[in-house]
Amino acid sequence: MPLHSRWLAVLLLSSALFGADKKGEEHANILFQVSTLDALAQGIYQGALSFRELKQHGNFGVGTFASLDGEMIALDGKFFQVRSDGTVGKVEGDDATPFAAVTAFEANLRLRLSHPASLAELTALIDQLLPSKNLFYAVKVRGRFSDITTRSVPKQYPPFPPLADAIAQQTLFPLSNVSGTLVGFRSPAFIKGINQVGYHFHFITDDEHAGGHALSFQIAEGTVEIGILRQHSTFLPGNQPFQNATLPLP
Repeated sequence: MPLHSRWLAVLLLSSALFGADKKGEEHANILFQVSTLDALAQGIYQGALSFRELKQHGNFGVGTFASLDGEMIALDGKFFQVRSDGTVGKVEGDDATPFAAVTAFEANLRLRLSHPASLAELTALIDQLLPSKNLFYAVKVRGRFSDITTRSVPKQYPPFPPLADAIAQQTLFPLSNVSGTLVGFRSPAFIKGINQVGYHFHFITDDEHAGGHALSFQIAEGTVEIGILRQHSTFLPGNQPFQNATLPLP
């Protein structure tokens, strides 16, 4: 299917697409992940890796915090925590995550948007540009959003409930006419249970005062940068809840 005529798309291929090395090459093109989505779904919210260690593996990504205490956004090397009361704070190195995915962001594909697009429209457009549906992709979308709805989940306490029950307690944050950045990944279908299949976006405003897990949006204009990730590495927790869990989910 050709690119929709409503959008003006300018696509550039960077030298990294053809294997050129750049700053951060040690972790470029690698998706580093902590734990698995199935483990998180079962309520395994114990911190598995400190953010001090996580930052050694990437400057861009999404995740959550021990006890599921908010949404994590990593952008340009800065790590943010969006709590269920809507406050945004910087992440301390000793804080820990039970689930996260990061990479050293390096753009291989670039797209400029000049027409409004919803979440479904934007992801469909990006899908047309990808060289394969069987790779991982880091996706950065900077722009002006006429509206966007994000969420965060409140801190949980033992005995931890399953993720679906925790999400039922979510707080929604409807935002209008804000500028900011979507930080996310597109994962292939074969990774089901390990990570979220398809697109997973978190959001942070330019003023760093609002954000969270992106549920829906309408972007008025902006730019899309896509990093092609050909390697995937999973750090498995050493805690007893993970080691005793039945994975994958029945």
